[in-house]
Amino acid sequence: MLASRWFWLTLLVPILMGVCGCRTHSTTTEKGKLSDVKVEPKMNGDDPTSVLFDLTPSSSSPEALGFRSYDCSYQAKGRIARFRLQFKQGHTVDDEPIPIATGEGKFLVVPSSDNSALLADLRKALQATKVPSPSSRMAELPFSAVIFGDKMSRNADGSYSAKPPGNWIVIKIFLPKDGDEGQVFLNLNPNEGKGEFSLKDPDYGDYLLTELAKVL
Repeated sequence: MLASRWFWLTLLVPILMGVCGCRTHSTTTEKGKLSDVKVEPKMNGDDPTSVLFDLTPSSSSPEALGFRSYDCSYQAKGRIARFRLQFKQGHTVDDEPIPIATGEGKFLVVPSSDNSALLADLRKALQATKVPSPSSRMAELPFSAVIFGDKMSRNADGSYSAKPPGNWIVIKIFLPKDGDEGQVFLNLNPNEGKGEFSLKDPDYGDYLLTELAKVL
């Protein structure tokens, strides 16, 4: 599984450098800091491949050592989806083509959540073919992650850049998938109380939506 993850990371680097003619900024960084990287979400015509949600520091979920906990919600069409998120940043990996940091976390279920509107919008954003049928809820859904930038700004077109610096943390998470790993961007801005699911690869759409439906 780990080998698979670094294989996809090596594929991601030229994508980050080439999508929409954007380039990785070449800068000298302090040890332990992430380099300047511009990350462009893929777009499908006028249909953005991302879904923004609200988050606040959690007061009802105790934090495990090193983890930050957030209460998250998404309101649309008269429905409110609620879930909790725990996330921890790990060590910086300096021997990759671009410096990244590892991370880990989990989604925690909130019983009162009505996820119907959120799943409908995620289906479009992740380019899944259908909304999954209602299934048994899980208490939690763990994931591993890599972090491409922790002081990024979000542009009007949904892209991210280190210049000017901002408050977004650009994260790609991995969910286990039959020897492979379903991948999606989970970007966080605790300062502004926002989070974002953003498309990584439409091939993972149906799997990701089915798994997220169990905890969102």
